[in-house]
Amino acid sequence: MKKLLGIVVLALFWCSSANSIPSWIGKNPIKICKASQDIELTMNWYNDDGSLEEKPTPISIQKGEYVGYYPRVKGKAKHKKQRWWMTKSGEAFTAKNESWMKSIVDKKYKGVKINKVLKKCKNVSYLKYETNTPESFNEIFNKKYKTKSVKLEGQLYLPKKKGKFPVLYIQHGTGHQKNYVNAFHKLIDEMHKENIAVFIGDSYTGRGINKSFWKLGLSARVLDGLSVLNVLSEHKNIDKDKIGITGYSYGGMVAFFTAYPKLLDLVSKGNHFAAYMPVYPGCDVVFKEARIVNKPMLILHGEFDDYAPTIDCINYVKQLKENGNSVELKIYKGAHHGFIKVQERKFYEFVGNMKNCKTGYIDEDGYWFYNNKSWKNMTELETVNAAFKECGGEGVTVWGTKEQQKQAILDTVNFFKAHLN
Repeated sequence: MKKLLGIVVLALFWCSSANSIPSWIGKNPIKICKASQDIELTMNWYNDDGSLEEKPTPISIQKGEYVGYYPRVKGKAKHKKQRWWMTKSGEAFTAKNESWMKSIVDKKYKGVKINKVLKKCKNVSYLKYETNTPESFNEIFNKKYKTKSVKLEGQLYLPKKKGKFPVLYIQHGTGHQKNYVNAFHKLIDEMHKENIAVFIGDSYTGRGINKSFWKLGLSARVLDGLSVLNVLSEHKNIDKDKIGITGYSYGGMVAFFTAYPKLLDLVSKGNHFAAYMPVYPGCDVVFKEARIVNKPMLILHGEFDDYAPTIDCINYVKQLKENGNSVELKIYKGAHHGFIKVQERKFYEFVGNMKNCKTGYIDEDGYWFYNNKSWKNMTELETVNAAFKECGGEGVTVWGTKEQQKQAILDTVNFFKAHLN
């Protein structure tokens, strides 16, 4: 097997492809619905004579699973009125049967209506934000971008009451946010109980990125995070003084890089996050000056994380505290990378890691100092490729249990309830 080079530091390469959506179905769901019970069905396509066109596609949905409700965007005008359900695994089935296509419930669920099972729903609002795609922090520091600006779009979930609300901004990691629908919507349900809105960022769709997500560098993701801060601060239903941020893996790095005063001064137009929660971030690349804004920060990490080594964050938090910063670190016993998502324990033998590299920082010019070497005038992707050849290794474990996910959601709710309300 070809060795995996070019692994972006702390980017989950194994999540590098989103669940594929048929090209004729829209990319954005109209609503997200929670299954009230287990159900099994098949998606069936028929010829004009009534015979099956192909083997039916079996689909299984578990109680508590979240399913998206999508529009059809291509085809004849009459077909664009169709609506489709999409599972977390990317399986699509029609919301309304017609002679040539039918969703058929398995016999053991006789009498159960699919639309009755999927009736506890949240409508999705979309919020656009403009950003750039820098290839290093040097571009942000100098406000000179090599590429044109891009317009991105994220999902905003407001509580059903009227008024202005605190909001929690969730930033995905390298894996596409569509791979985390269940985890994110469990969190949304709990945040809504506290009358806190939730915004889910999307750094990929607006850029036309549908594979090799790891190639989008740290500086671009961080700039996205600050751009989200600005647009949320202007929203009529958001309390601009009560915006929190959390993120996972690469998104966790966004959640602490957006706490650096220098970046906030350059990009945020005077806005700021009220609280920060990075979850299993990489702490091997930080800002040279260990100083963040005077806002509460809680980092969640896994004891046995062999992808974003926990020891790097232990050492960094110690340094931040010595400099008077308000930051805490909670380590989940027995946990590995990716614990926000319930998944079987798996070791990826050929996925790259940087755990043998010497930790570093972003220097005053916006370039990396990493593995005891300065990487001046290089893009982040060039830097990571070169550093990987020097000190990179292979082998990464991911695992997430129901108990770990439940605890992570509880910790998230309690932290932001305390600091946003």
